[in-house]
Amino acid sequence: MPIAVTAGIKTCVFLLLLITVSTVMADEPNRSAERKADSTLLPFTLYRTPAVPTPSESDRAKTCLALEREITALVPQTYSYKPDFYNDPYQGAAIWIGTTLFKEAYALSALAGFLQYRENVRMISAEERIEVLRHLKAQNRCFET
Repeated sequence: MPIAVTAGIKTCVFLLLLITVSTVMADEPNRSAERKADSTLLPFTLYRTPAVPTPSESDRAKTCLALEREITALVPQTYSYKPDFYNDPYQGAAIWIGTTLFKEAYALSALAGFLQYRENVRMISAEERIEVLRHLKAQNRCFET
């Protein structure tokens, strides 16, 4: 059997499996969150869940000025200068080279996805820390003059 036919069959099987899983998940919208978490199909979560701010004792001892300085230092870590997929010239080059010259160039797209994941983790952790500090500022009534 030619390689293209085998790859096409594998793709069809994967798509059918994906449709089946999404249909099973969509058929049960009234299930409680606890039951849904217990009977998940994957041993890991695909998407983030809301973080509950848990400040440490050293954070609770900080003054309003110290909290504000730490927030100010963390804000630049929430920025990203990496272009999205459609505005990234490296993605266009990888797709063009992968289509015309050799397929290994498609690996650059996978690398870019991995780098975007790492950048998102960096930004999310800084945002969660800022939320904890803002919560502490609110508890300490730092916004009042």
